[in-house]
Order: sequence, then C-alpha cells, then structure tokens
Amino acid sequence: MRHSKMKMTGRIINALLIVAAVLVLPSCCKKRTFCSNEQLKIAFTGFDRSSIRTVILKRYTPGDKEKIKALDSAQLVNNTPVTVGSKPDTSWLGNYTITSGSLQGISYGNDWVVFLPAINRTIRFTDIYEGDNRYTKVKCGDNDTKCVNNIKSYAIEGFWVESNIAYIKK
Repeated sequence: MRHSKMKMTGRIINALLIVAAVLVLPSCCKKRTFCSNEQLKIAFTGFDRSSIRTVILKRYTPGDKEKIKALDSAQLVNNTPVTVGSKPDTSWLGNYTITSGSLQGISYGNDWVVFLPAINRTIRFTDIYEGDNRYTKVKCGDNDTKCVNNIKSYAIEGFWVESNIAYIKK
C-alpha cells in the first residue's frame, strides 16, 4: 500500500513538472536573429546638381587594389526636386533611384567605388569596419524584431574616418 502511494505521488509530481515545463519553457525560448548590415550614409556637398545627377556604384572584393573587375554595379539617378528651405548643394545617395543593377548603397564586406560620370570623378571606399552586433536573441515567435550592425569606420581615398556618414565634397 505504501509503495502504491509513493508511486501515485511520483506520478502526480511528474505530471505537475510536465505541465510547468509546457507553460514556462515557451516563454523562455529565445532564438537568434541575424542583423542586417547598415549602409554608409553618403552626402554629396557643394556640387551643382547636373554633375551628381547620375552615380555609378561598383562593388569589389576586399583588398582588390587594381579595381579592374567589379563583382557587380548599379546606376543611380537623382530625380528628387530641389525644395525651398533645403540645402540645394547637398544630395543624399539614399534619395537616388536605381535605374540599373541591384546595389542600393555601400555596406560592410567589400570595397566600393562611387563614380560620377558627368565630371569623371572616382571615389574609393575601403576598410569598412562594423560594430559587433552580428545577431541578437529574441523571444521565439517574435518575427518583428530587427537589428542592424552599424558601420563604425571606413577609409575614403585612403583617409581614415570614424563615422557612418561620408561627405563627398566638390
């Protein structure tokens, strides 16, 4: 009799533990969400609009000193109207429209060239470093949380800059 009471008590405890696990574990569940890479914010300053209307963006293998064979490229055009009250001599690459290719901007993992065909000017971006935010843990079932791995620094034409914004001046 005593053995059956202990067996029954053991079954009740096991059942309670299973119920507790079913209720508690899903709320503790965490999964990795990998962060997307931030794009370098690029501003063209001091240019007349016709000289920066079209931009060609090229992506290269990191460390490719010759810059002969691009991995891919895109052409972007600035169709935004100049508004009264804004600085007419500043255009942000983020406002340009892609007319060919799929590149949208400069990010970590490659070397880059920005080419301004109207004035035959080439600007090289290398050594792009990012933060350490490769992934974040979110609650299971949370599909809305997004994280970004920020750009910390880069080299433009060999000059080191600690920022996530590049100002290309005339």
